[in-house]
Amino acid sequence: MNIVYFEAEKYYRFAFDYFHYENNLKLAYKYINKALKSSKNHFKSLMLKGEILLEKRNIERALKNFKKANKINPENPAGLFFEAKAYNLLDEYKKALDIVDEILNKKINNAEFLSECYRLKIDILMNLNQYGKAEKILKNLNNKLTSTDIYDLEENFYKTVENKKYFEQNTKNRILHINF
Repeated sequence: MNIVYFEAEKYYRFAFDYFHYENNLKLAYKYINKALKSSKNHFKSLMLKGEILLEKRNIERALKNFKKANKINPENPAGLFFEAKAYNLLDEYKKALDIVDEILNKKINNAEFLSECYRLKIDILMNLNQYGKAEKILKNLNNKLTSTDIYDLEENFYKTVENKKYFEQNTKNRILHINF
């Protein structure tokens, strides 16, 4: 059944504009709360509130919003994506990786969304120090993403690996000075 939430949609659009176009978290949060007060099960408002909370670094509350949104609309992969993103930020990499793999097993044709999913998966693998797996994914992406997305992912990956090697190399030779 399609239910139209006029009041919730109106406030959602205000919040969306304040968040995405003006980067005004205070007003975005104010209007998204009005939208959810009008309709507590408005999917888009729950998702946007989660995004706002992620931006405010209130990750646990953001995760609650994404889980609630996923219960309302389990077929929407964006809810799962943001849930995985929240778990990644909470250093719960295994949960995040499982969710991203679930998304990537679905038939999704949106190249931009797939690019974000692969970016998150590579980030999670790098957090788990599984650089070989991350690099293997990068090499297999040629048929799935546009060349600019692949270039961006590869550049970020190799810079991160290079920085990690440099840090490890310089900390091995470092002498720890302790003042008593």
